[in-house]
Amino acid sequence: MIIEAIVIAFFSFWLANEYVYNVFFRIYVNSIFVEHFTTYTIALGLGIGLAGTAAAATLYKNLREAKVRLESVAPKIRGSVEKMLASVPTLEAQGVVPPISSVPASQSSPGAATTSGALVPPESTQRHAEEKK
Repeated sequence: MIIEAIVIAFFSFWLANEYVYNVFFRIYVNSIFVEHFTTYTIALGLGIGLAGTAAAATLYKNLREAKVRLESVAPKIRGSVEKMLASVPTLEAQGVVPPISSVPASQSSPGAATTSGALVPPESTQRHAEEKK
């Protein structure tokens, strides 16, 4: 492979030199590539489009097969997942914030800043269950 790479590099150098120093070769190369540039562009674009479509179709097929396999396995796993989630402790009991001062909110002192002693209601368990899904 190393010898092949050396031969390819030599021929590439030779073609580049020939293009630079030989006017007739330069005219020939320009006429071949410039005249058919549109054809080459169309062929390249079509090839990329077809390759992309084939890749997308293959990925879609694999995704559909994986979904079918997961749907057949999901009922078996669901029971064990629900048992694990039931054993996880919740933080709902710590959701209440104690009042900051001992003075009720209706009898605030004139010199102090007004602070509300209202409690924050705990979040509902239904919202936690929806977030976990």
